[in-house]
Amino acid sequence: MTLPPFLQKGDKVGVVSTSNFTVPEYIDGLVNILREWGLEPVLGKSIGPRQGSFAGSDELRKTDLQHMLDNEEIKAVLQTMGGYGILRIIDQVNFHQFKYRPKWLVGYSDTTFLHSHVQGMLNTASIQGTMAADLEAGFHVSSWESLRKALFGEKLEYTVKSHPLNRLGKAQATLVGGTLSILCNAKGTFSEVNTNGKILFLEEVGEHKFRVDSYLTSLKKAGKFNYLKGLLVGQLTDIQEDEPPYGKSPEEIILEAVKEYDFPVAFGFPAGHGKVNKALVFGAPVQLAVTEQGTSIRFEYR
Repeated sequence: MTLPPFLQKGDKVGVVSTSNFTVPEYIDGLVNILREWGLEPVLGKSIGPRQGSFAGSDELRKTDLQHMLDNEEIKAVLQTMGGYGILRIIDQVNFHQFKYRPKWLVGYSDTTFLHSHVQGMLNTASIQGTMAADLEAGFHVSSWESLRKALFGEKLEYTVKSHPLNRLGKAQATLVGGTLSILCNAKGTFSEVNTNGKILFLEEVGEHKFRVDSYLTSLKKAGKFNYLKGLLVGQLTDIQEDEPPYGKSPEEIILEAVKEYDFPVAFGFPAGHGKVNKALVFGAPVQLAVTEQGTSIRFEYR
């Protein structure tokens, strides 16, 4: 897996909205953060326009992303918000120049399509990390600091307290993943995630329990768990109870879906749609250790 060059102070970074419209005050907040890091933010043309829930038309958002990918002065491209929209344009984006001059793509939620696309098609790493829209919930130092470390290539490792449903074990492999529903929707497209020999990260927000089960079942039937080395589960935010009640917690639903496999499973990693969203470098090798004392994740890209 190719890791794009890590950032240095003075680098230009693109800011785009390829999915939903983002409130201007959160864009201003992101700009201030990037400048404090010594970076030069470059706002794309998708910042500001609005068409329904989208940040402008499909053509505008596609062209904006294309420009940021092709501009050699831009060293990273940060998404401002998730929602929905990348699936509508991803097959119209030309990644030829990006293939030979890769740069960090940053975001989560709908950005899962970008992550799995560049990893599967181009063998290139990217970063799941906090976005401008997250500033609505306030500035969470640990989330933004972890993103800064990931972008600048600093040491990145985490420890998480033990969860009663964890399945103990160790694994060393490349990390991939993202939002469960989007990984499921990407099946059969060029953006489909390749999980063979990988550690898979999953998180989800706002779904009913039966939907969580259906997404997991779909991935399972597609063979996405067959050759996994490990499963890292992030935040399962605002998962809704069914009527009649489903009868299991979201964590129990996940554990049931992978019960016949023997890879380690770790719950409770603070990444996803919750208040804290720690950065993860998808496409980088990691060491995952799930013990009775807790879970540790260490990236080994340096």
